[in-house]
Amino acid sequence: MPLDKNESYWLLDEELVAAVSEPQQAELSTYPDYSELKRALARYAGVAPEQVLPTAGSVAAIEHIARAYATSGAEVILPVPTFYCYETILKSVGAKVEAIPYEDRDGKFIFPLAKTLAALSHGTARALFLCHPNNPLGAELSREDIVALIEAARGSATLVVSDEAYFEFSSGSSFLPALSELPNLIIIRTLSKAFALSGARVGYVLAAPERLAEIAKMILPWPVAHSSMRAALALLPLDAKVAARRALVLAEREHFREALNAVPGVTVYPSAANFVLARVADAARVRERLGEAGIHVALGEPMSYVSEAQALLKGTLRIAVPAPSAREVFLTALHKALNK
Repeated sequence: MPLDKNESYWLLDEELVAAVSEPQQAELSTYPDYSELKRALARYAGVAPEQVLPTAGSVAAIEHIARAYATSGAEVILPVPTFYCYETILKSVGAKVEAIPYEDRDGKFIFPLAKTLAALSHGTARALFLCHPNNPLGAELSREDIVALIEAARGSATLVVSDEAYFEFSSGSSFLPALSELPNLIIIRTLSKAFALSGARVGYVLAAPERLAEIAKMILPWPVAHSSMRAALALLPLDAKVAARRALVLAEREHFREALNAVPGVTVYPSAANFVLARVADAARVRERLGEAGIHVALGEPMSYVSEAQALLKGTLRIAVPAPSAREVFLTALHKALNK
């Protein structure tokens, strides 16, 4: 059972899968033209096509932005824990990272707004990288957090990068409404999660055209293959049907959380994504025993190099929402893993 990579592995039904499985002969012998893909992504996101830049997944977008703006000692503000690729990529380009830890308070993770605003006020940071909703925590920024960060960014030279890979699973709060008024705002999104196209590697960046031009300089030609583009172009017009399937994932997420909360020794945090973060005693042992049963989950603590983030993640497991038919299988295996 693949629950370790936050894949929406059961989101697509047979009708949606059939929509993306009609290869064309020309795909084998021509380079892609992304004009139609940009228009489709723009319609879906509610922006102009010139504000869209397709990438080979959102991880590639992170790397392109880091190389464009965060190299050679550039100061970067990074609330942690966050998607592990941020730490890895920023280290590889030589960025100087100011890590600001979340808080675990009253059964949920709290974004460090005051400390982040204080870091922004210094005016020396090249970029602020946000993961909203957060991976691996599952927490999302409040609308008040977003308003405060937008106000702090207004007139600032610091780039605000909002990674919204899990946006469609959240309450819907986003930095997108501020895109036209903030030239220093960059939004990262993907079709990997909400459209279940992890294997297709279709991400996209939303920003001012001049900002996208700088990022595009970091990209090798033709980053998205014909087959991946075809899958995206097939599913984007079917968003209503995809959203209906997504609603099943959201409903199952809450059923899954309730079931986990009923298991003695398990603490489950609120989630605005397609996964949950659970705290258990001896998480590494539980993960190993689940693996022996063919169920793969992710261990939280190794997802960060930052000691404060590791402390927050100690004893946690990140678990993608399983299919409804697999819920009881997982719970049975978890009981056994906890009680061995």
